[in-house]
Amino acid sequence: MSLAGVLLHGFGQRYDLPISLSLYLYAGAGVVVISFVLVVLFAGDQVGEKAIAYPRRRVGWLTRVGASAWPRLIGGALGVLGLLAIVITGLFGSSKAVYNPAEYLTWIYFWAGTVILSGLVGNLWYLLNPWAAIYDAVTRGAPIHAPAKLPAVGAWPAAAAYLAFACFELTSGLSSRPPMVAWAAIAYTAYTFAGMILFGRDAWLRSGEAFTVLFDIIGRFSPVEAERDPDGRITAVYLRPWGVGLLKPMATGWDRVVFVILMLSTLAFDGILATPAWTDFTIALRPVWLPMGVYGSFFVRTLGLLLLTATFLLVFVAFMEAVIFLGKRRVDLNTTLTAFALTLVPIALVYNAAHNYSYVMVQSQNLLPLLSDPLARGWHLFPSLTNFKPSYALAQAATVWYAQVVLIVLGHVVAVYLSHLRAGERFRTAQRALLSQYPMLLLMVMYTMTSLWILAQPITREA
Repeated sequence: MSLAGVLLHGFGQRYDLPISLSLYLYAGAGVVVISFVLVVLFAGDQVGEKAIAYPRRRVGWLTRVGASAWPRLIGGALGVLGLLAIVITGLFGSSKAVYNPAEYLTWIYFWAGTVILSGLVGNLWYLLNPWAAIYDAVTRGAPIHAPAKLPAVGAWPAAAAYLAFACFELTSGLSSRPPMVAWAAIAYTAYTFAGMILFGRDAWLRSGEAFTVLFDIIGRFSPVEAERDPDGRITAVYLRPWGVGLLKPMATGWDRVVFVILMLSTLAFDGILATPAWTDFTIALRPVWLPMGVYGSFFVRTLGLLLLTATFLLVFVAFMEAVIFLGKRRVDLNTTLTAFALTLVPIALVYNAAHNYSYVMVQSQNLLPLLSDPLARGWHLFPSLTNFKPSYALAQAATVWYAQVVLIVLGHVVAVYLSHLRAGERFRTAQRALLSQYPMLLLMVMYTMTSLWILAQPITREA
């Protein structure tokens, strides 16, 4: 099991639910249904462009900070230092994951923490991207001629890179080996620089760099919105309600739809690995993967991830066909699929926060004593940190469970709200929008109940 699995699910205790799990599932689904009714009552008349219009306020001091070079310089320096720390400690530090900073920096501070913070405050990857920072430092910010033009491939290269990253974390069995994490970082660095040099910095970041595409989508949920000139310089920074940025237009196509589905399916698969259903699945396929030896686990996990992703995609498309049919208006399929796929992003974000709750609240603290001896050489660089003990105050099993329930339900309520506004924009009348949203309501209820069931498996037991 990977470090992520050991740390994330290692609560050390199980929690006896005061009521049956099924009641929690029905209650969560009921809240989503009630929110749908409230949205119809208070926002049901929002149609056309009015439906996706939202309030925002320009903030002068944020605009001045964003327009200056300092945020990019400081963020880029932190990103580069983080990348170097992952590579150096991964290659030369302890071979045990729990004693190596590379594992914490990669799976907690980057993969869990930065995603959560970007949804809460804004696209931090725009500031932290180490490869963009190095490229800009080498070229001194001046554009250079790219020897090749990137074909019209959309975000498919980024989606493929994201899937490869997910496989490394969840299916390869290598994510808990610090040297492999370091080599993966080196390989991805080479991949990113090759793309930027060959096709141009911005073109490759938009299409081929998985984390740039990921954080661009996540940043749309945040309350910070930046406007830029054609050269990419920030000209204004606004504050807006959380989530509404997902209603803004973006590049459309199956590549974006698949990317959002991957955001959902990879998180769900990480949780499914801790369920009895996964154990039954692996036992059923034992005659297939056992003869493969050391590659058997990788095969069955990768197969499971791909099957789950395909299932998520097919279910989403099937429900969207029902949405369009009930909307009774001819709309562009790619644009509509992409627009509604973005309304699922709050679900991915809250599931990420719920799934990684104890991971971020407790296990992140274990990095502090490692700073005193990052390479496991017996150093005492910071003696005051050597005997640091993490606090478990916010990680009791009951606290974790109720925090997860609140996060999951809240995320699905936001998704219901955004989906209804998008329906008003797409289908133009209140009646069509309402009819179109019954399939989406059913989909949201299914997501809510499935998410709560998956999250309950590692820590709860019914009374």
